[in-house]
Amino acid sequence: MTNVGDEELDDEEDPEEEEEEDASNEEEEICLKYQRMGGSVPRLLSADAASCLTVVERIIALGTHDGNVYLLDYLGNEVKRFAAHAATVNESSFDADVEFIGSCSDDGSVVINSLYTDEKEKFEYHRPMKAVALDPDYSRKASKRFAAGGLAGQLMFYTKGWFGSRDQVLHSGEGPVHAVKWRTSLIAWANDVGVKVYDTVSHQRITFIERPKDSPRAELLRPHLVWQDDALLVLGWANCVKIACVRTRDGKNGAASGDILGIGLKGSAGSGSKYVEIKAVIQTEYYISGLAPFGNALVVLAYIPEVAAPAAQVETADAIFTSAALPTTKQGHAQRPEVRIVTWTNDELAIDALSIHGHEHNKAKDYVLAHAPLSGSSNAGGQWAAGDDPLYYIVAPKDIVIASPRDADKYVSWLRRNCWQEGPVAAVEDGKARTELMVEVCLSFLLATFWSFLLSLFSKLLSLFRKKDKPM
Repeated sequence: MTNVGDEELDDEEDPEEEEEEDASNEEEEICLKYQRMGGSVPRLLSADAASCLTVVERIIALGTHDGNVYLLDYLGNEVKRFAAHAATVNESSFDADVEFIGSCSDDGSVVINSLYTDEKEKFEYHRPMKAVALDPDYSRKASKRFAAGGLAGQLMFYTKGWFGSRDQVLHSGEGPVHAVKWRTSLIAWANDVGVKVYDTVSHQRITFIERPKDSPRAELLRPHLVWQDDALLVLGWANCVKIACVRTRDGKNGAASGDILGIGLKGSAGSGSKYVEIKAVIQTEYYISGLAPFGNALVVLAYIPEVAAPAAQVETADAIFTSAALPTTKQGHAQRPEVRIVTWTNDELAIDALSIHGHEHNKAKDYVLAHAPLSGSSNAGGQWAAGDDPLYYIVAPKDIVIASPRDADKYVSWLRRNCWQEGPVAAVEDGKARTELMVEVCLSFLLATFWSFLLSLFSKLLSLFRKKDKPM
């Protein structure tokens, strides 16, 4: 595990110190590098506290506990401010064209602001609202749809029509709505019972994914939903990650019979209807405070509870259960959060512990993990834009840290020190390393291959001579 301290986050790298660090950590591969967000962020968080963060291709939205929504550039400089709410901002959402931003708050309101005009709409729901998602086509369609939910336990679906606007209750009766993500025509949301997906084209619910058994209630450990692409939904809850794939039935196969790996199926069973298949399930030894894609793997923001006793009691929605694997954490004694890169088979590629300001007092629900840049719809998730490197934002109430992929040259140098020749060659094939280093690696590979051939040839000749000199 790599410990990322305050010095590494705050200061620029010294070449001499960097060489010493490379030598001391020669056997440990670094996948991400970290730095604190600067610009206006330190000033903003000195007087306020971060509650949510959403990233799109050109801008960042930072929500705070004072009810403000700040628009920042990628360096953290304040571009615009909306005094949108009178209490904590719980979530924000952009449309695909990044022309509108919606936000929801504990003050019971959903507010939608235009980024480039004075257009603003406010919707009162009279109970704390925990999640909101704009239609990706919000700016293009007159319907101006959005989905939102909160402590009232209703998933609201707002739309405008020829004869006025209306709020439709898509679902209710299963506890508060904790998360909502909208991708193309699919809306995913999480309540106390589990995660459901609704298709706005067929107007049907297509799946139900049950909440992990014995998991603490969502007020203590929030569920996390990320659309990695138009058909892949990643969800994390407590100590469990599930990767769900949305599929469409064809005319030959018809409906799949029964549940797939323990999930319920809802909706039409005919040709062309959608269903969901669980592709992977990952059980962790830590709480999940955030999720994001990392190529064919995942970045997980891990919250490590302190082991105060052999077993500890954790309160759930219905009862108290005892868990030795996931105990509670004493107030003021929380460990540093960790950024872990894991595969779909739960192989850990890297673990970095971060020195976040005030981490001793933070709970799992206080952290947010956002990623960018995105191509496609809103903050629901998505693949990175072509040619761009992914950025990850680790958000705590009083700190924001940016994580980005390792430097290509350093990575190739690490591979040359610690791996056989195929490793560095594969690493330079994507063309991101310096030309001089690529040439050096290729020449080294050719020389190694040539000497390997000569050694093999010498060995065969020596064996042949020994057989020839052996007495009959």
